Amino acid sequence: MRLRTLGLVLALASGCAPRQQPPSSLAAAADPADSCGPQVVVFVSASDLFGEPPRRQGPPGAEELARELARENAAIERLQIAFDALLYCRWTEVRVIRADAAGNLIPRAEAELRLATASGRLRADLVRARQLRQRMTERSARLEAAIERAAPGTAATLLAERAAREAPVRAIASAPVALRLRPDLTAPEIGRVPAGAEVSLRPSTGGFGLVDGGLRASGYGQLGAFTVLQQRRAPVAEAAGPQAELRRLAASNLARRDNFAQSLDLAVRSAETGFEPAL
Repeated sequence: MRLRTLGLVLALASGCAPRQQPPSSLAAAADPADSCGPQVVVFVSASDLFGEPPRRQGPPGAEELARELARENAAIERLQIAFDALLYCRWTEVRVIRADAAGNLIPRAEAELRLATASGRLRADLVRARQLRQRMTERSARLEAAIERAAPGTAATLLAERAAREAPVRAIASAPVALRLRPDLTAPEIGRVPAGAEVSLRPSTGGFGLVDGGLRASGYGQLGAFTVLQQRRAPVAEAAGPQAELRRLAASNLARRDNFAQSLDLAVRSAETGFEPAL
């Protein structure tokens, strides 16, 4: 009951009220035995926000593409929020089962069965997320071609910005660092980096960086806890001119898609360790 209540609260807090979908789609997602069922429904509903690409009589102009990018950016943002809430619920579910088993509230055999069930549900969640990432990749190929026709040179600019943004740097942990599932202090802790460990670091949002110290030490850590050993590349100058807005939206679209892909990759790696912090 407490997990179901938590799930409803998180679903409401995410601001992702489900849109109308075919009954069969929502029925498949809404498993009454799943304590994270509300989050699954929100996630599946958020994926429907992408819809079908618009049908056009001719090549779209810069303004039309900008409107489509703005809609898609909002859809990806809602999808990211729904995915984060679902992962948080799965993490909580696993923690509650382990706590109940440690407190002898449930038999070990029952705990193992419930953990296996939770693991299977998480795998199904990740399959859905991979399918969505593939859909976004296919859509982006169409959009990027249209944007390049409307604003020549955008593709090269975005690739340069991505290279500057994602180029990892080497850093040393100045103190023990907690690694989290999302760049947020309230996010679940899924790993730890000991003081003095050298890691690969990519700045993210909110004063966090994506830390990669190997399979048993990956997640988001606070940047202030690391000493950077090398300087990052200088950022690419922002485009100017009448097509600047289209390029800005295209850059934010690429960043959102990359963030979702990073979240998915991290979730897959965390799932392999059962959301257990690395020691």
